[in-house]
Amino acid sequence: MRGILLLLAGAALIYLGFKGSDTDESTTLIGDPPSQNWQDESTSFTEQPQPEQPITGGSDVGSPPLESAPTGPNPPLESESAPAPAPESVSVPAATAPPEPEAQPRFELVGASADPVELASLLLDAWISQDPTSLGKYVNGEEGGTLTPARRKMVAAFWQSMAGKADEAQKTLAELDGVQGVTSSELALLSTAAEPSASRVLAPSRSRQGALERAMQMILLEEESSKALEEGRLPAAAVGYSYLIHAEIEAPWPAHREALAVWSEALRKSQGAHRLSKSGDWPSIEVQVREGDSLTHIRKRALAEQEGMIVCTGLIERVNEVKRYIHPKDHLRVPTSRPNVLVDLSARLVVYRHGEEAVLCFPCGIGREGKETPPGVYLIGDKIEEPIWYRPDGPPVPYGDPDNALGDRWLEWRQDGQKTSFGFHGTNDPNGVGSRVSRGCIRLKNTDVRELFELLPVGAEIVVQP
Repeated sequence: MRGILLLLAGAALIYLGFKGSDTDESTTLIGDPPSQNWQDESTSFTEQPQPEQPITGGSDVGSPPLESAPTGPNPPLESESAPAPAPESVSVPAATAPPEPEAQPRFELVGASADPVELASLLLDAWISQDPTSLGKYVNGEEGGTLTPARRKMVAAFWQSMAGKADEAQKTLAELDGVQGVTSSELALLSTAAEPSASRVLAPSRSRQGALERAMQMILLEEESSKALEEGRLPAAAVGYSYLIHAEIEAPWPAHREALAVWSEALRKSQGAHRLSKSGDWPSIEVQVREGDSLTHIRKRALAEQEGMIVCTGLIERVNEVKRYIHPKDHLRVPTSRPNVLVDLSARLVVYRHGEEAVLCFPCGIGREGKETPPGVYLIGDKIEEPIWYRPDGPPVPYGDPDNALGDRWLEWRQDGQKTSFGFHGTNDPNGVGSRVSRGCIRLKNTDVRELFELLPVGAEIVVQP
């Protein structure tokens, strides 16, 4: 578990004390100390620790020591032009705290403390990288000078609670009750973090959040999801990683793409026992197999029974784990949640979903400069196996030719009922996945586009966001 790793990481202490807090006492926070030496009743130091040393610190107002963490329609034709047409198928600012005493102008607030996007990103960076050095420098340096003292203490207490120092965090939590400069939502998350890991009750939210609140929730959720995965509680882990991935790609900071890759793999493993398992707890209808039935017959009966459903035979096969072999009197489950895709351009990520729950994620290549992939809402049109590439500046390139940029599959995008020149496709250069390489299409690795091809029905919605 992450909490255990935090403690095993161990290390030397980095301190910063300052006077003039809301209680006229001193507080210890993350990061590099000032040039002069500081001392309080519990701890002192006389030399600058080395940067690679992990963190803790003392506190004379209840801020816990900080310990280092482990871990539009008709767009221009693009070069990967569509293959030959197939038959139609279809910040809330925090309250202003009183000014600091003149003796400590460094910590005096300049107006209200704005929603701290940079602080939130650094906090999450520190957790992901298991290195709080940059976080400490920001919190205790000039760059973080507009942060309220209460928020500084709150971040310190949250960090230490995640390192297993719950008692210290509880003290700071009590001192911050009713103090200006930190929000009630942030304090509620600190309270959750200060609870023993086994008794935490976390209710993830995708509603409007402050940046720091989002980062704190994500850290708690990552730890809980990781723990659920380790303990074999895969459905719980699947839901947790889905929330986590959505929270990251909707956040106001640049996407942590390496972390998304790790969380995507954990999501895949978890969903294998949930949304992609016949025994998973997900909304469905059952269809009994009759003599002579194929998966196509099952799909047609399901569509007739459930109004508004969209599904393909590949999805029915996958969730029932039948590998196209079905037998009379078998009962097959058909998902009623609509399959759809969210494409996040900044994260270079394709998120395959059932309803609003992420099921699988794939890294992708996007449009290069001047040929950007246009954000918008599209629907899946023609799906073509082994496509011919009808390039705009030369003769057609057959499937299998090393110069065929479409790879193994083509899934066309439509908008307002019209074909576009955009779509999902494979690639003849997997090294380009993750970069700006196309003329607007979304490139996937061939293994990934084949999987998406089987799961995503004609008519499924694609939302492309910046």
